[in-house]
Amino acid sequence: MQSGKACHSSGLGGRGERPLHRWSPLCPDGENVMQSLCPRCGQPAEDGLCPQCRMNSIRLIQFPDAVEVVICSVCGSQQIKGKWQFPDGRSIEDLACGAAADSVWLHHEFIHPNIEVDLRKVGATRYIAGMRVRGSFMEQMVEETGEVPVKIRLVACERCSRMAGKYFQSTVQLRGNGSRPISSQEMEECRRMAQDMTDAGYRGGDQLSFIQDMKEVKGGLDIILGSTQLGRRIARAVQERFGGKLLETCKLVGKKENRDVYRSTLLVRFPRLRRGDIISYRGSLCMVTGFDGKNTLSTSLNEGHRSCMSEEVSGEVRVLGNRADAMKAVVISKDDDVLEIMDPETFRSALASRPRGLEVEPGEEVQVVRTADGFIVL
Repeated sequence: MQSGKACHSSGLGGRGERPLHRWSPLCPDGENVMQSLCPRCGQPAEDGLCPQCRMNSIRLIQFPDAVEVVICSVCGSQQIKGKWQFPDGRSIEDLACGAAADSVWLHHEFIHPNIEVDLRKVGATRYIAGMRVRGSFMEQMVEETGEVPVKIRLVACERCSRMAGKYFQSTVQLRGNGSRPISSQEMEECRRMAQDMTDAGYRGGDQLSFIQDMKEVKGGLDIILGSTQLGRRIARAVQERFGGKLLETCKLVGKKENRDVYRSTLLVRFPRLRRGDIISYRGSLCMVTGFDGKNTLSTSLNEGHRSCMSEEVSGEVRVLGNRADAMKAVVISKDDDVLEIMDPETFRSALASRPRGLEVEPGEEVQVVRTADGFIVL
């Protein structure tokens, strides 16, 4: 609600009126009592003006001469108090009604206000808002009506202007390992992560939180962004999710207001291993469960022991398969250490090591991964 200037008068009306007095009949104790009268209407008053004259002398409601609503013609966001707000899906008419209602000035003692707006269009970008305000002041109901002209001004917000001008501050380069390119699933997940983080930044009020371009290149994916901070957040999130190395470089591109302007390039080099890989490590079958910087975290499939491999070690272990390639297979028979299963493709029986603690009965299904050394039960 916008504040406005209103004419406040004192309890005596601000015009030099002095309370009148008259003598009342004798009280039971025999003393004369002097009663105050309102100098305007002559009605009894405790101090100065009576309640009705006091209310009439105070400005309770004030309507502005005009209201301007600034809306981005591209994305629909609204500028409020000099700041662009994320579009909430409301129509121009709803924004005009809201701006007219917020522009009404109310006395601080005016309680339980109810503002009704009747909007009518009088031009391509002009409206007249018929206002009706009801409320309570000094325990009396008050109602006042008025009209407020509303003008819609369509401009391009800072974000849309920069996007149209091909502005960017950083580029996140996602590249595969020399022995393993980035898979299509990984690339699609990176796209979603970048878009979600960009939208979250925009909703948080960052006008530079936008993706200028996102394109596949030889060896990976390039994400061109409006701010360096957004690029760093996305690069760190990708590294935490997929592991690998992160390298940032900066290039001087000019000056703005006597300050150097840089553009940054953030390279994320994916590791050889990926989450869900089944590997042979120290004589045990393990599955890659995550990454901690340059280190790879894994869990033994049989014992459930967790381990951490350095970058050098993870580059030498043997990869047998990946959890994403798992299939369902029916258990034919079992013993303490081995399961007899039905090959889900050839329907022939095959043997696989039974993980410790796996409770399964013949006829039930288990998740298996086919490798060159046979099936692995997950």
